[in-house]
Amino acid sequence: MPRGWPLLELSKVGVQVHDCEHRTPPEAETGYPYIAIPNIVDGRLDLTQVRLISTSDLEEWNRRTKPIADDVIITRRGRVGDSAVIPDDLECAIGQNLVILRSSGMDVNQKYLRWAVRGKYWESEVERLINVGSIFDSLNVRDIARMRIPVPPMQFQLVIAEVLGALDDKIAANKRTAATALELASAKYSAAAAMSADWCTVTLDAAARWLSGGTPKTSEPDYWNGDIPWISALSLKSPWIDDSDRKLTEVGARSGTRIVPSGSVIFVVRGSSLKTEFRVGITQREVAFGQDCKALIAAESIDSHVLFHAIRSRTPEIMAMVDETSIGAGRLSTDLISKLDIRVPKHQKNKTADELRSLDEVAARCQKESRILAALRDTLLPQLMSGKLCVRDAEQIVEDAL
Repeated sequence: MPRGWPLLELSKVGVQVHDCEHRTPPEAETGYPYIAIPNIVDGRLDLTQVRLISTSDLEEWNRRTKPIADDVIITRRGRVGDSAVIPDDLECAIGQNLVILRSSGMDVNQKYLRWAVRGKYWESEVERLINVGSIFDSLNVRDIARMRIPVPPMQFQLVIAEVLGALDDKIAANKRTAATALELASAKYSAAAAMSADWCTVTLDAAARWLSGGTPKTSEPDYWNGDIPWISALSLKSPWIDDSDRKLTEVGARSGTRIVPSGSVIFVVRGSSLKTEFRVGITQREVAFGQDCKALIAAESIDSHVLFHAIRSRTPEIMAMVDETSIGAGRLSTDLISKLDIRVPKHQKNKTADELRSLDEVAARCQKESRILAALRDTLLPQLMSGKLCVRDAEQIVEDAL
């Protein structure tokens, strides 16, 4: 660490650790978000599948500490040390195995704190104090106060928070834009499919060529760590498929799997995720895929983006087809889903198809830009925390990127 940027314990710099209630309230049909570990995603709260609780339970669970804007939430079990920030104007309660970090503001700026608990320095502190269990790793509440963070002078804290926050805000804005584009495309498809006389009904089996994938030998190093994304039930998390945490070499792609082109529709047919959601996406580039997924290449008369939205529109019916494997995972029968009826234009050249394609491209561009910005953010974070990168240089880098 550079001189003047010591690693100091949270308790020594005015950061208080607020524990949660060690019990779970009943779920309500309407009400207030009850934040749990799955809602913490990449430094922010994802409330798309959040549990709701009643007004009376909100008050009960917030007796000790009421979450406020900019509070930092830390996970202390399972994904130990992950963090997220309470956004403005959110009334919520935090769940079990979470704590809140709140600074007095004297030595540590609250907006800086969110970044101080991310990156390699924080990860090393988690590793130093973690309790390794046979089922779950965990952190003791009292040990969290002993965790250390880099504490630069306040003026540097403010600039670091502003620089990294600008990147994070742009990523969040891109996510909202992509979600809006997807929602609008879904609405346009549904309206056209229901009202247009130029549309017809076909089975999913007749609408596309169906392909099965596979997994190359994981023990063969020549097959992996290449440039070709390999899509699995775990990695298919976005409607816009263009990347994966596991990638194949050209040799690996020819060894026990299958490659499909841009514009292919891939969906999960086996996996734990099928118990709660139907994952489907459209490829933005050439990819390979595993045996827990199916890939569909649209028939010549059907636009691939129409096919994608047609399948998404039948999600409730598809989820009703899911049964369970012997190990408790979800399973989707190809025989059942292939007989599903979908609505498509009678001709490939169609105004709605063009509109869907345009909206899908907007969303895909947002996702790609966000991945680049996230990589830049994660590169700048340790350099700023260590003082190796001048904050003025970081400001210029971010200004150029945005």
